[in-house]
Amino acid sequence: MSMISFIKRKPLLVFFILAYIFAWVFTPLIVISPVYGLPGLFAPAFAALIVSGITGGRHEVIGLLRKLTIWRVNLIWYLVALGLPVVVSLFIALLGRFFGSDPSLQFAPITALGLVVFILVIGEELGWRGYAQIQFEKKYPTFVAAIILGILWGFWHLPNFFIPGLPHYEVPLLAFIFYTTSLSILAAWLMKNTRGSVLIATLFHGATNTFGFLTPGLEVETRWWLIAIVYTAAALVIILGTRVRLQRSLRRSTDNASVG
Repeated sequence: MSMISFIKRKPLLVFFILAYIFAWVFTPLIVISPVYGLPGLFAPAFAALIVSGITGGRHEVIGLLRKLTIWRVNLIWYLVALGLPVVVSLFIALLGRFFGSDPSLQFAPITALGLVVFILVIGEELGWRGYAQIQFEKKYPTFVAAIILGILWGFWHLPNFFIPGLPHYEVPLLAFIFYTTSLSILAAWLMKNTRGSVLIATLFHGATNTFGFLTPGLEVETRWWLIAIVYTAAALVIILGTRVRLQRSLRRSTDNASVG
């Protein structure tokens, strides 16, 4: 079997292999400076473009890139994408008071590197949401696809957990996996309501990394478990709310059909 045939038969598998390899090769350079790890943010995008080009040619590549240009959506979704992480972060910080942390709240410092990362996560989202989420949805319901993607997305960060000085170093891996899985569900929900806009997903991802409140005195492990729990709760609310809305819609459709 040729390599091209294998990629066409297992596009998602090849996508994740490439996304992991392209990102992990930059890991040794991060020890020198986090800046050298920035190209790794584009690993999912490069993997998606390569697999899309092989499986669908130019047409599929253009279709993937067009998801970046879907910006004409209701203003409310821009507000949700940028504001939801702030609201959740505030809630996490307030909960931190029950764990003996300093009752004061501090807004997370916005640095030049943080702003760069805010923009460059578009490289992640083009691959994760623009390609992988859509491919998984060919086999699974939206939120099941998002859960699978969220777990794989979490483990994509694995090398960073072994590098002293990086934000991931003291973070409990399981809590982080819960966090990325919840974000994946929320991002999938945003995309479903914005005609598949990778731009909106990027704004949401960037906001979770950049905007937030810090709770001084709270241990890293405790803080991250709070983050995981609150984001998981937010994801469950969205799942349940979507299910209820779908059931109401189906009920109305049935009632209208009966009347007709």
